[in-house]
Amino acid sequence: MSDDTENIIFIQSGWYISYMNYSATGEGVTSYVAVGGNARHAEKLLKDRLPEHFHPFIVTAPINANVEGEVKKMIEWIPMPAQKILSQIPPVAGEYVTRLHYNLS
Repeated sequence: MSDDTENIIFIQSGWYISYMNYSATGEGVTSYVAVGGNARHAEKLLKDRLPEHFHPFIVTAPINANVEGEVKKMIEWIPMPAQKILSQIPPVAGEYVTRLHYNLS
């Protein structure tokens, strides 16, 4: 299967993404990304890992062909191997979580 086909299958599989981006002068940029089978689960994956004061900044959206803007960019941060695995299992059977940090100094 080509990467494009796998990406289409992943987009149509019914997953949800939650993410939170944090940037601070001298600290760089940190992004947390979680994928779950429903919005509540995806958001909980991040809330369990983040201090409470970051919870209001979590964005949660369905992963589908209609996403735009920042949500679309954050979906692109999900590696193809993770997308492939998630597209092969039911949304209730898995999850994906990552923390990305870039020191810009």
